[in-house]
This record gives sequence, C-alpha cells and structure tokens, in this order.
Amino acid sequence: MFIKYHPSIIITWRFLLLGVLLLPPLHAGSRLRLSANDYQAAVRENGAYHFWLYFIDKEASDPALAKAALGTTRAVTRRRIRGTLQGAELQRINRPVTTDYLRQIEATGATIRRVSRWLNAASVEAAADQIEALTRLDFVRRITPVLRASRPVRPQGAAPQAVRPKVSPWRKSGLDYGASFEQLNQINVPAVHDMGYTGSGILVLMVDTGYYQGHEAVNSSRIVAQYDFLNNDSMTQNEDSTEASDKQHNHGTYTYSVLGGYAPGMLIGPAFEANYLLAKTEDVTEEVQSEEDDYVAALEWGDSLGADLVSSSLGYLDWYNYNDMDGQTAVTTMAVQIATRLGMVVITAAGNQRGRVDGWDGYIIAPADADSVLAVGAVSSTGALASFSSHGPTADGRIKPDVVARGVSVVCAAPNDPGAYTTKNGTSLAAPLVAGSVALILQAHPDWSPGVIWEAVRNSASQADSPDNDFGWGVMNVLAAIQYLPQGIPRQDLPGVPLSLDAVYPNPSTGEGTVVRWTVGQLSPLTVDVYNLLGQHVSTLYHSPGQYPGSASAIWNGLDAAGRPAPSGLYFVRAIAGIEQAVQRLVIHR
Repeated sequence: MFIKYHPSIIITWRFLLLGVLLLPPLHAGSRLRLSANDYQAAVRENGAYHFWLYFIDKEASDPALAKAALGTTRAVTRRRIRGTLQGAELQRINRPVTTDYLRQIEATGATIRRVSRWLNAASVEAAADQIEALTRLDFVRRITPVLRASRPVRPQGAAPQAVRPKVSPWRKSGLDYGASFEQLNQINVPAVHDMGYTGSGILVLMVDTGYYQGHEAVNSSRIVAQYDFLNNDSMTQNEDSTEASDKQHNHGTYTYSVLGGYAPGMLIGPAFEANYLLAKTEDVTEEVQSEEDDYVAALEWGDSLGADLVSSSLGYLDWYNYNDMDGQTAVTTMAVQIATRLGMVVITAAGNQRGRVDGWDGYIIAPADADSVLAVGAVSSTGALASFSSHGPTADGRIKPDVVARGVSVVCAAPNDPGAYTTKNGTSLAAPLVAGSVALILQAHPDWSPGVIWEAVRNSASQADSPDNDFGWGVMNVLAAIQYLPQGIPRQDLPGVPLSLDAVYPNPSTGEGTVVRWTVGQLSPLTVDVYNLLGQHVSTLYHSPGQYPGSASAIWNGLDAAGRPAPSGLYFVRAIAGIEQAVQRLVIHR
C-alpha cells in the first residue's frame, strides 16, 4: 500500500477511502481492538505499520541498569534542583522498560523502533498479522498509532532576498547585531546582554531536522553532543550517502542560528554562549514526515545528558483532532510534561495553522497544548499578529499561546553557504528567540524551576494583565522576566536593604580616582554604570551576574568606554541590582 501525504497534511477523501479499502480486517479475537482509523494513521509507504505499545507495569530492574538510566551528574543535579519528580516517582520514571516484554514483542516478528522508559512503552514496526499478535499480549495496556510531524515554517510571498549587513546601535556590551538587532530588541535581549548574560553555562537541547555546521554563525565548539535519530549515527547535517534531499538540515539551521548563532555584524542569537545538544528527528526527504517516537527518544537523550531547556519547532496534528489538544492525549505532549517535571524548560512553536479551512480551524498543535510548555506564537516587527500564527484555547479551555515573538522576516543563517543569510517566517522562528531568552533567564537564576520560569515569562510580557488566545500574555520581555519577583516571596520578606548607592567622592571630581561604593542586601546580578547628561552610556564600572550581599566599591578613572577622558560636565552613576536601582550625581571639572 502506498499513500502520499501533502505537506500541509490535508488529505482528500479519495485517499482516505482508498486507505480504508486496503486496510487489514479487524479481528474479533483481539484483546485490544484497533479501528480502521488506527491502521490508516499507522500505515507507512512500505506497507508496514508503526504503533506505540504501552505496558501495564515495570518490573524491578537490575540496580546497575537503573543507575545508568539516571544519566550524567549534570542531569541528576538538574532534576534535584529544578525538578518536581523526586524519590520513588523519579525512580519509577527512569527505571528501564521490562526486558522480557521487549523479547516477547520481538518474538512476534515485529521490529522495535524505540523504547521509552518515560512512557513505559515501545514503538514498533510490524505487518498486519504481527500487529494482531501484539494485541493479544497480556502485558500490553494500550496500542496507538505513531504519528507524523510537521514543521511550523510558513514562507510568505516571494523567496527571501539575501540579508544585507546593517550596523546595529552601539551597545555597551560591544556586540554588533547587524540585521538581527530588531528581532532581539523587540524582546529586550540586548539590554540583558549588556548585563553580561549570554547563555554561558546553559545546555540547550534542539529537536529539529538537522543542522548545517559549516556556517560562520555556528560555533562547533559549543556543540557538546549530537545524534541523528533517523540514521542512528552522530551526523546531524546532510549525509550525501544516505539522504536524497539537500534540504534535510535547512530547517534546523534556521532555528539553531536564530537561537545561538554568532556572526558579529550579521547575526547574533540570544544564547550565543550556551552549549548545545543537537537532535535530528525529522526526515524531509519524503512528504511524510518523521515519527513522534524519535521526538520522545530525543527528549530522553537530552535529559540524560543534563539539558537545561528544550527548543522545538516541530508539531503534531495529523490524525489528532482538536479535542485531543487537551494537554494529556498526544504522545509528545505527555513526553514534554515529563521533561518539565524532570526540570527541563520546554519551548515549542504554537503552529502555523491560522487560516486553515480543513476543519482544524487554526488551533495550536501538539505539544503546544501541554500546560507546562511555553508555546510561542508569531508577530511582525511592529508587534502585529502574524496571519498564520495558531491560536487557542486548548480543548480544555486554557489560554494558548503563552507568549509571542518575532516570526515574520526573521534573520537566520542560510544553509549550504557558510557566509549567507536569509529571512524566514513562522512560529518555528519565534520559538528559538524565546528559547534563547529563557537560557539567559536560567543563567541569571539557575535555581528557578520550569514553573517559576513559566510564571516569570508570562507575567512580565506585554499584555500580562489581559491575556488572550491570539497573543497569549503578549510579546516576551526577557529583561523584565529576569527582574521578576516570583509569587509567594513578598518584598518585605527579602533580607536586608536590596540596594544602596553611597554618595560618590570626591564630588566635584577632576575625573581621576572617583570612588563609587554600594551595598547589596540579597544575592542578585549587579551592574554599575556612568551616563552623561544626555543619557548616553559612558562607562561600566562594575558588573557581576551574581553579587553576594554586602558592600563593595569601584574607582572610576574618568575615561569612557573607548579610553578617552570624559569632558567636564554633569554625570550620573547608576547601580542596578535585580529589580532595584539607585542613582547618584557626579560633576567632573577638569
């Protein structure tokens, strides 16, 4: 049987009718009954069927295997600090699937594609008679089709033109964002870079189609590990010997560069100093897309290596209906819920379904329906909602998306040319902007759990007081999110005085040996700067991503950032610690 799906996943009634006529008969003797729709959803071009088998229990496993399943020390530490799964529940989730169950599955002649310890399930490829045998196994609790992914990229209008270099406004960080400045400035990333947050120390898992690593914006030294779940090897860019399409790594190259690219004067991503795990999970060589079991396997792989957050621009809707977007039905939705409980922040594209007229009615797609995931919609450079950005609510009435970011004419690396850049449209491009911003928040607040991150991002966005099912809580503001005070920590309960800036001396000053002293009452990022009367930045006197409580001082030698003597006049010394700031006046008289 051969069924070809259109990329938009609109399937005509003629194909459906043909598929139903060619499906295997249903067997009355089966312990678990499968419908014609189940078989239709599970069939592949080679005539085989892909199904998930969920098991009734897990037996006690070998202690050594159970310990190995916990992953790296980094993974164990992240779960302990940020995760909500602890104790016996954590051990149960990470315990391997019962080996004897897998042996009995293979005895039917079925091929096991993936095994998920999180879901206590296995994904199999099997012929119709083998599926029938699997339905009779007493340890199989449920059988569902393995579904296919779509990439929420939606090019609009003519093909994008090459991006021309553009000098971005001067920043005290010294970063030249080039043409990417606007997409970052809309969500206040440059201001956070000025504070010293660049994603350093954060490990990001990307789940996508593949990644061109010969581009100048890709720093290969920041790629900690990569895995191709399609070919089961470690090559995540195009493989000439195995992949017929030269477009395999295009989509992932777009998203990776938007999140973590670094090419001063052309493109800088929010988290350009983060480290990366690259998972290749979607096959674009055919119109049928990849399996959700590869997506789940990538999440478990990233968790075991200690990933702090997940950026995904894939979505699932084929063979689901809107009623399934309830936060607890789709396989990928269940998986990201577990990932979040293990301490990983998950950011995903809301989808590009707005305007569809085939019955989906523009709603979000899985796993954007998960209540713990940050689902990202798309806006233009002016903040107008993109015409394609999927809307909520979820089937159970929750507001989605959560926030929005730029998803129209987003500057990104062009695949297959090491120095070329282009623009793309879609919630696929908005999601990595938010994911990179979350990396900055985690760097500033390494102890914040996914729930606190979720709260801070939403409650600091542009329309936090009036969220809706188009914009969610609004355009993200990463600076405000970093400065957000989580609920349940009243201001008056914070220890000591948050921040005080003593009078600078001598004042007036000749410009040499001016002492600036401050006191911080709580652990927080701290920056001390000098500005002139026009509000222009002159010099950074001190910066720390995490200043401990107490007093400290710095001496200003009267020079600006370029090392030139500041002219006589009125200046302002400003200290910012967390959400507090203090200012003192200073007169320079030479």
